[in-house]
Amino acid sequence: MIHLIYGKDRYLARQALREIREQLGDDDMLETNTIVLDGTSTTPGELLAHAQAVPFLANARLVIVEGLLAYIGGGRRARRGARKKAEADDPLAPWEALAAQLADPAGLPPSTTLVFFEGELTKSNAALPTFAPLAQVREFDPVSSSDLPAWISRSAASRGLNLAPRALAAIAQLTGSDLWAIENELDKLAAYARGDVVDERLVTQIVSSARESRVWDLTDAVVVGDEPKALAAMGALLQEGQAAPLLLFMLVRQYRQIVVVKDMRDRRVRQDEIGRAAGLPGFRVNTVAGLASRYSWSALRDAYALLLDADLSVKRGLRDDEAALQLVVHQLCALARAAANPGYRRAAAAPGP
Repeated sequence: MIHLIYGKDRYLARQALREIREQLGDDDMLETNTIVLDGTSTTPGELLAHAQAVPFLANARLVIVEGLLAYIGGGRRARRGARKKAEADDPLAPWEALAAQLADPAGLPPSTTLVFFEGELTKSNAALPTFAPLAQVREFDPVSSSDLPAWISRSAASRGLNLAPRALAAIAQLTGSDLWAIENELDKLAAYARGDVVDERLVTQIVSSARESRVWDLTDAVVVGDEPKALAAMGALLQEGQAAPLLLFMLVRQYRQIVVVKDMRDRRVRQDEIGRAAGLPGFRVNTVAGLASRYSWSALRDAYALLLDADLSVKRGLRDDEAALQLVVHQLCALARAAANPGYRRAAAAPGP
């Protein structure tokens, strides 16, 4: 059996993958018969060898290939021009040959379940027409705003969590359609409420403060150049289901706040006015002012240039969201360390003029 799972909503996609695992039987035996392949480094021969292997002391074998179609079918190297290249030069040719083998009833043992697990795939992906006909295809778009309250209500009920109507609306507003985040916050609310009705005040107190503090761990670490802490915070946020574009936006917002605070501090504006202009709670103004003191105006211009480059690299299809985020975190941390030097002119990681 071959499956293709893809779409914008990682939570629903992961749930579908979990359902496939559960249908294959004993989880302990399946654990030793599960292989996860990185689609960016797997060859057709390696994939076929794993798919054709027989399970060890079990009835089923699960082979999961992550990100293969996005890698071979989404990049410029895989796009076909008006003239078809010779097969020897076509990067998709070996994968088309593999697909033909998998389509043969003798090419895949009945004990093997092969899952192509992807993120978002565009309809123009060059590999999609090759692999989709072989598989049971499931595409997962984010839950619509109209369906989200019902989804939250069902998920809360499964935890025995009693949400007041305005509390439910507050969760939807604070988390958006991020189902990973919703699940995490419902777990915390259930542990805190212990059977009591959860009102809007409690949701605002627990959900918003927790999300803000985790994002500040990332943005503050980037601004001071603490790369290990920044990467750890970024990894934790992504693991929780936070979207990479949102984290990039939060970095942009942090540098915008630094610029506003730095400018208004230089002009000796009152602290309460600074907080309102920068969109900062009072207790964060001094923290951001301390971060602003680490940067010259030249360094801040370079930081903005790096953030702009990250955004454009995604829009131009040069990098995916997470790759762009990871690169700019590395670059901004390098810039922050360089900016601490009184003789700073331009960080090595910053783009040229």
